[in-house]
Amino acid sequence: MIKAYAKTDIGKVREINQDDYYISSSLDDVQLYMLADGMGGYNGGEIASNLAIQTAKSYIENNFKDINKDKESIIQLVGSAMEYANMVVYEKSKELKELEGMGTTLEICLIYNNKAFIGHVGDSRIYRVRKAFIRKLTQDHSYVQKLVKDGTITQEEALHHPQKNMLMKALRM
Repeated sequence: MIKAYAKTDIGKVREINQDDYYISSSLDDVQLYMLADGMGGYNGGEIASNLAIQTAKSYIENNFKDINKDKESIIQLVGSAMEYANMVVYEKSKELKELEGMGTTLEICLIYNNKAFIGHVGDSRIYRVRKAFIRKLTQDHSYVQKLVKDGTITQEEALHHPQKNMLMKALRM
């Protein structure tokens, strides 16, 4: 049995909360969990995160019934939902000057037949918790994570790096 909880926090730097999430009640035998964190420092982060969640949710709900329920089809569906959300956020960012450059992270976890299918972009994270064990399932798409992976800095140095919040991938232009 899966228990899902969500809590957002404005943090110490921002004036507005740019987080959004979705937890499905149930789509027949499908469970859907999503998280988006609008990119601080860019205009419209809160708009981007809400738009990404709503777009990806609608895309999956509208298309799941029409796909084969095999692994490849579900992976393709999650990937297409992320691409579609990216396109919608990008198009919205072009509509108004004050939204130019807005962006968001996006995490999607679709569970079907006791298998989790994950879509991930940015530095938000998906973890699996079993009994007393917590395992991170995604890897940050950040500049500092790249430095750690390349061996340029240590994991400890990454915690205090001045560019620790600089993303290499996000939903935006």
